[in-house]
Amino acid sequence: MVIQMNRFILSIVGLMIISGCYGLVRLDEGVNFHNDIEPLNLKSPTLQWKKRTKDPIQDMIIVNDSLVLVWTHRGSVMIMNMNNGEKQGTSWTPSMGHITYLTISNDGNLFFYISMKNDLVGAYDIRSGKHLWKNRVDHLIKNEPIILSDSVVLIGTRMGLELYDAYNGELIKEKNDRFGLIKIIPSKDGRFLMVTDDGQLNCYDHHLKKLWAQDLKLDLHLRVNIERDRIFIGPGNDTLWVLDMETGMIKNGIDFVNGFDFRVQDNYLYLLYRDGSLVRKDINGQTLWTSDLKLGLPIGSFFPANGQLFIPFARGVAISVDTETGTEIWRSDTLRRLTGFWRSGTGFLLQDIEFGMQYYK
Repeated sequence: MVIQMNRFILSIVGLMIISGCYGLVRLDEGVNFHNDIEPLNLKSPTLQWKKRTKDPIQDMIIVNDSLVLVWTHRGSVMIMNMNNGEKQGTSWTPSMGHITYLTISNDGNLFFYISMKNDLVGAYDIRSGKHLWKNRVDHLIKNEPIILSDSVVLIGTRMGLELYDAYNGELIKEKNDRFGLIKIIPSKDGRFLMVTDDGQLNCYDHHLKKLWAQDLKLDLHLRVNIERDRIFIGPGNDTLWVLDMETGMIKNGIDFVNGFDFRVQDNYLYLLYRDGSLVRKDINGQTLWTSDLKLGLPIGSFFPANGQLFIPFARGVAISVDTETGTEIWRSDTLRRLTGFWRSGTGFLLQDIEFGMQYYK
């Protein structure tokens, strides 16, 4: 009896290895993605729950006001309920483990992933819980897959660009670049931006035809914000550049020495620096206020809500500041060194180096 049971267990494990995954992650048909949800009630955030995890979060994508799609450092993909911090349903783990980035399709039915560790790209049907395809791709860059249309996904490698059929993984087209790639950025109307090794910004259409190029001396640590017909991108050569989306012509260059991140809101710029200082400027670069927050190095991206900016710092706290004055309004409980900060539904999540988590809303 014991021998038969062991054989049965081994057969199940063998089937999982052959299928290329362990378990499954599935989202009910009636649950739609609303990842543009704004946290509207964060004037005075309160701690909802805290816990310690054995499998720390690498990143997440908002599903709706209570659910997020999470992938972890150990390679699992799951749905998390932010009301209690618990996994909802089962999780899916590729047989080779470790996913670097995920992107959700426009209709919310598929996600596309890359694994730099294993040189893999693939697609998964989150409604049926089926792994659709995976391809080996050498020299992947550290970049999420880009959705160009309902049926086409773009992958970046150090050598160039590759277009794949979203449903079967067939290679549609590829284009090499002699300068080498470091980053690709989604834009609009099927276009995308590409940054090369020498810091040049290029704009392409969905046929991989180059529309324009601009030498901005950009590097891998750039931030970008596309606002209507303008591209805000930097730092590049210690500058935040403002470009025309259609032509690539430079409209403005704003000093951004030691810059870390920025936000564009209501024709104002909020510039966050590596020393933790925050500056508000008008769209022409005129300084309106400066705030020295005295909290050292920020981590991750900050976000606006309710006339405040919510900013995480490596030393283990997140704060909010008033957008009109730059004064601190609120501060989280202190954790160990922060490794993650995510806006999630109607609140936000902090994670520290010892895998402690706190969720506020």
